This record gives sequence, structure tokens and C-alpha cells, in this order.
Amino acid sequence: MTDRPTEPREPLHVFLSDAAEQALLQLRPGELDAVEKLVERLALFPRLGIPVPGGTDPEVDDYTARTDPASDSGDRISVVYRYHEAMSSVFVTWIIAGP
Repeated sequence: MTDRPTEPREPLHVFLSDAAEQALLQLRPGELDAVEKLVERLALFPRLGIPVPGGTDPEVDDYTARTDPASDSGDRISVVYRYHEAMSSVFVTWIIAGP
């Protein structure tokens, strides 16, 4: 099964945890832009990230993905998220930036 649809489809709902929203406030403008672009891609291709094994809910898949380099700092940001196929949603749990 491929995660790249051959026909256009509606984007999934994307939700951010409180921790992820707080992390967004700490990002530089280029980093924020890189995260927003990644989240837009996740809404269309939720299995874009690397699977994280060991989840406790069989209906939810855990992933981590990295942004493209930020335009201002060149840093890449890690985004940890869960994909719930039955609910057509992506839940961003963590946004990790820094050295």
C-alpha cells in the first residue's frame, strides 16, 4: 500500500498538543515556516515520517519526521506525531528544536 494518492484527496485534520503549540512560540521565523510546510505535507501524506515502534494503541501509528533546513538558521526540526487513520487525523505531540 502506498501513502501517495493517485487522485486528489481532502487533507486530514491536524491537531497540535499544548506542548507542540508552546514549542512553536520558541521557533525563529524560518524554523516556523519549515514546520508549517511539514505539517501541510503530513495532512496529505501522514505516513511521511519514520515509524516509531512500541505504540500502545493498535489503531494509532506513531511517527517522527524532520523538516527541511530552516531558511534562517539552517536547522532541521523534529516533529513527533500520531496518525489515526479511522479518525482521519494527525496529532502532533512534540516539536523538538535545538542543539
